[in-house]
Order: sequence, then C-alpha cells, then structure tokens
Amino acid sequence: VIIATDSVDFIQLHKCSTMGRQHNNALLLVLQAAVITATMVVAAFFQQFPSVRISRVCDIKTSALHSSTLDRRSCVTTLILGTNALLLPNISCADVTDTSCQIVTLPLEPASGGTFCVRCTVFGISDNSFQVYRTIVDTGSPYLVLPFAGNGSGRRRRFTQVKDDDALLLSPSDYQSTSEIYGAVTGQIDWKLASYSFRDPRLQIRQYSSQEITSAGVLGVLDEALTNEATGGGTIQPYGLLGLIQNSNPDADRTRFPDPRPTFFEQECIVVENDVGSGRTETKRIKSFCMNAPLQELSFSTESLIQDQSNSMQLFDLRTYGDFVDHYAVKVKSISFDGLEHSTKGIKRPIVAVFDSGLTGCLLIRPFWDFVQKYYTDNTTDTRDFRSVSIAVKEVGGAVCNIKSSFEDDQRLFYVNPIDLDWFDDEATAPYVIILGQTFLSQGSLTIDMDQRLATFQ
Repeated sequence: VIIATDSVDFIQLHKCSTMGRQHNNALLLVLQAAVITATMVVAAFFQQFPSVRISRVCDIKTSALHSSTLDRRSCVTTLILGTNALLLPNISCADVTDTSCQIVTLPLEPASGGTFCVRCTVFGISDNSFQVYRTIVDTGSPYLVLPFAGNGSGRRRRFTQVKDDDALLLSPSDYQSTSEIYGAVTGQIDWKLASYSFRDPRLQIRQYSSQEITSAGVLGVLDEALTNEATGGGTIQPYGLLGLIQNSNPDADRTRFPDPRPTFFEQECIVVENDVGSGRTETKRIKSFCMNAPLQELSFSTESLIQDQSNSMQLFDLRTYGDFVDHYAVKVKSISFDGLEHSTKGIKRPIVAVFDSGLTGCLLIRPFWDFVQKYYTDNTTDTRDFRSVSIAVKEVGGAVCNIKSSFEDDQRLFYVNPIDLDWFDDEATAPYVIILGQTFLSQGSLTIDMDQRLATFQ
C-alpha cells in the first residue's frame, strides 16, 4: 500500500509534464484498483491472526468524494474504511466481550490554530453535485455548522457555494435563524437541511424526532463574524465546525438563549449489520467518543470507550447554573499559574475546567481572571502574563489527573487570556471556569463517555 501510494504521489508531481489530465486520472484509477487488490491479499493474510482486527475495504467511488485532492492520505483512506492505516487503532469498548459494540474511526487533519478537522461531504439535493468541507472537531460546541459563503465571486466563493441554496446543497428547514455566541462574538446562524456524510458509511443521519434513518439532517450556516471567530476564517476555504457536545439545556433562560436545535450527536448514529451478508441492519446511538491528538484519530463508539472507570474524571454539569449546553467540564482540585498554586479549599466557588478542542490556548472567565490577578497583586505586587498553567483533577478511584501546558513547551499555541461569557444565570455565585484548548489537549487523548458522564485524558 505504501509503495502504491508513493507512486500516486509521483504521478501527481509529474502529471503536467508528461500527460493530459484525463490520461493521468485513468492511470490513478488503475493504480487504485491495484492497491485494492494488494490490500485484500494483505487483509487475507492478517485474518489468520485472531488478535488483529482488519478494516474492510470500502467503495472507492463513495469514499473518494471526501478528498478534494488525491494525496497520500486521501488515497489510503479511500481504500481503507474509516482510517488512515491498514490496521484499526488500538482502541476498544470498555466491555470487550460485547460483540455488539461498534467503533468508527476517522482520520484527523491539522487545521487552523493547532486544531484538527475531519472532512465532511455535503451532497446536492436533486443532482450529483457535492462539496467537501473541512470541519474543525470542536468539543466546546454542539452543532455541525458550515462557514459563511460570501457574496462575491472568485476563488473563495468557489469553495463555499452554499448561500441562498445556489449550489443546490441545502434546503430550508423548520428552524428559524438564531443569534448565537461563539467565544465572545455574537452572530447569526441560518438553519438548513442537508445530506452529508463522512468517510465511513456506517455513520448515518437519523431523524431527530422519530430516530429513523433519513437522507438529510439539520445543520447551521455561520455568518461572516461567527466564521471568523469560530473557525479562524481562511483566505481560500474557511473551515466548518463539527460540534461534539451532545446535550443542550431545555431549561435555559430563553430570554438569553434561543431554543436549541438538534445537535450533531442527536442526529448521528452508527448502522450495524446484524448478520454478515444478511442485509439486515439496525441503528445504534453514539455513546462515547475519543479524540486522540498524537495519533490524529477521532473515534465514535456505540458503547463506552473508557476501560477503567476508576481512572476517569466525573463530568461536572454546568447546566445547573444556567449554562445553555452540557459542556464537558471537570471539577478542579488545585490549579497553578507560573508555579503558584491555588487550592480550591480556600475558595468559596468551585473551579471547573472545560475541554474545548476548538480553542487554541487557555481562557479564564472574567470573574476568575480578576480573582487570580488580585491574588498575584496581593502576593507578588504585580499582575502578569502567565507562562504556565497546571491543573489537578481528582479521579473516581482517588488518584489525580494532572493536565498542564506552558509557553516554554508550546510557544506556538500557549496563551492565557480573559473572556466574557454569558453562560450562567448568576455570575456572582457561578463556578470559576478555565477553558482548556489545544495547547493542553494536543498532548494526549481525550475520551468522553456521554452516558456515564465520565472523561479521561491520557
């Protein structure tokens, strides 16, 4: 497979000098067919070993739609279902004896600000048109959203033809446009119906009301302000967002927050074949996910991915304080800035850390920022720009999970800034919040069990 994909790269580099595009595409298809044959031979060999799990070969035409260019990664993932390698990653359900557990793994690609993205294909309503989007994986938001389309023509317009349904990719939904907040920016989201898919065809859209498989799901289209804030904009092709927060807050203050729309996880499921070859399938809800930054993989599972609950952290529900969504948050035992530790014992409010893979650095909600700066003024006679942060979180079994980052270790992504957030009903009694972005999360693997409300970071 490696030799064949190296050959693909070689042809790509020399296609303009020796042959026309049509002939080159034909050669690429022949080469891909050869790789499929080689893959099947290798898979047959590995099937002799029961401890090795092999990914089945996918349909080349369908999976190729998820790659805007035929590079090394997209060629391999076109041939190997849902992963960028022949062997599936070393990840399994908590109950390894549960044969009904299904795991889907998607390759992550580097995106803006140290984040990662996956490719999502939006298909035309009434024709064969499609558009490939790079969507930033965001554990700090709940929706699948596409970027602002722009009003003019030119290169950027060509990549983002979704406004006014001019590319026939989107259709009206039953949901009105809403005013939403991403970070500290308020903007508008238009809610549309669209048919979309990811690299693994087992991921399917299910109807929000009936839970039946459907051809289209609800997604949002950001305005320009939200696109720039939430995805970093982009001069050629702005990113979308794949929000992984499952639950909204049905009791949130509707004078401050709009009625919730269907989240991505509320509309997504994994289709499982009951008996191989029988054609009978059933749909299963996604209960757990794992974002592995070092391996650049995103895994969805129908059962828990946390092997040992004693090594996990209990999720803290911020919705009891008025938060509009169920952010993935954990209660902090102690926190240090530049080596100066703050124990939570002497602080009347809880300190809570929120995992946000759509964020680059580190943010402190304004009341917490003011508290920390006053502490430094009282103890060191000055305020400062912090150069290191470390937090300790008590695990279920009594051990402590330490999560840290510093400017010395990560000069590209590390920063600590204040942010004004309108999450809570009463800021005077709400928890102090620190938001952990990719300067922390890029160091390891974040696993969330949404049903059991547990998290691990390793």
